[in-house]
Amino acid sequence: MKFSLEPQVEGRYEGNEFRRKVWLSLADQYICDMKIDWDKTVKFAFNERSNPDDNTLGMQIVKDLHRTGCSGFSGEDNEAERAVLKRILLAYARWNKAVGYCQGFNVIAALLLDVMDRKEADALKVGVNIRDFMNV
Repeated sequence: MKFSLEPQVEGRYEGNEFRRKVWLSLADQYICDMKIDWDKTVKFAFNERSNPDDNTLGMQIVKDLHRTGCSGFSGEDNEAERAVLKRILLAYARWNKAVGYCQGFNVIAALLLDVMDRKEADALKVGVNIRDFMNV
């Protein structure tokens, strides 16, 4: 039997599936421990109405989107993917007004979206957990 740090299922590398499960499990536990009403948080963070700070935050976020460098979120063909990335970054900035948006969050959010199969609420949940864990 060969030892590997990479999780495998039927001989295939299944890293993102394993990461998704572990990261979501940790984030779910954190949300529960902190007594965060997640449904309410998602409705607030991803609402369709514009918040007073959205224009300023949106301009900051857009400046960084083309610098993401992740293949799924860069290039001229990926405008829809960049829109998803912008939504998750804006959602996080709405949720954490004290931090808002910081340069470089786009790279972290792109990774989270990739691992979470582009599920925005899951990516936000893991991002909230990571941010509080690192105490950014």
